[in-house]
Amino acid sequence: MIRTQYYVQDAFRAPSFSGPAELNILGQWVTADLQLVPLSILEAIDLVTEAKTNPGFAPEDLDGNAHTATISPQGVRVENHYVEHVQGDYTLDDAFRVLVDFWDYCCQAHPEKVDSRRREYAAEHGRDPLAGIRDFLGA
Repeated sequence: MIRTQYYVQDAFRAPSFSGPAELNILGQWVTADLQLVPLSILEAIDLVTEAKTNPGFAPEDLDGNAHTATISPQGVRVENHYVEHVQGDYTLDDAFRVLVDFWDYCCQAHPEKVDSRRREYAAEHGRDPLAGIRDFLGA
């Protein structure tokens, strides 16, 4: 079950962020670039977790359709490729919360895909980004 109602489907049956205004650009990145692709969401969660736990983590860019998100121990910076003033800086905790909430939304949207993609990610990377946070069943 989604802990917070951040995402709604628009006329095109795609998620759109409807959460707190201060997280809007972060929500735009998640919905426009990560979309409902479980492996992309897991990668972002994994990078944010690594940045939170490793002060020596080298900043990493995730480039997408409309945004670049730079993840570093200082936080997550999101920049829109097309609209210069659409950018924002977020704490790792805020980014983590939005990403895990979006994972929950993805679990509801694609229940047939999430467990297999999560296992695939864990096998490829040697770790499960949601270990201790979400169970495989009923994520």
